[in-house]
Amino acid sequence: MGYFALSISIEDLRIQKIRNRKLLHFLTSLILFSVLLPNAGMDLIAGVSFLALLTVLYLASNALHKSGGIGFGDVKLTTVLALAFFDSGLRSFEIFFVSLWLAVLAHICLYFLMYRKVPHRIAMAPDIFLASGLYLYAPIGLLLPQ
Repeated sequence: MGYFALSISIEDLRIQKIRNRKLLHFLTSLILFSVLLPNAGMDLIAGVSFLALLTVLYLASNALHKSGGIGFGDVKLTTVLALAFFDSGLRSFEIFFVSLWLAVLAHICLYFLMYRKVPHRIAMAPDIFLASGLYLYAPIGLLLPQ
C-alpha cells in the first residue's frame, strides 16, 4: 500500500489528477491481498456507502463553486480505500471525515506557511491517505468502551 500511497500522492501533487489506471492497479492489489490473506477482506457496503456520500459531496461542491470542489478522482480513491479498510456505519463516516478535515487543514496551513497565500486548489490524495491512516488508528481510542 505504501508504494501506491506515495505514487498516487506525488502524481496528484504534481498534476492534480488521480489516474484511473493507478487506481485500478491499487484496487487489483487490494483484491489480491484480500483473497490471499485470511484476515483481510473487502467490505462492499462500506465502499458503496462512501461512494454514494462522496458523490453527493462532489456534485454539491461543483454546483456551488464554479471553480470546482472535490475532484472525482478523490471520490474514487476514497471508495477504493473504503472497500479495503473502512467499516460501514455512521461512526466510520464521522471518524474518517474528522480525520480528513484535520489532514486538509494541516495541508492548507503548511501551504500557507510555505507560500504565504491560501491555495485555491489542493491535491487531496496525500490528505486522503493520511486521513485513512488516522481512521485506522482512531478506533483504538474512540470505539473502546469507557
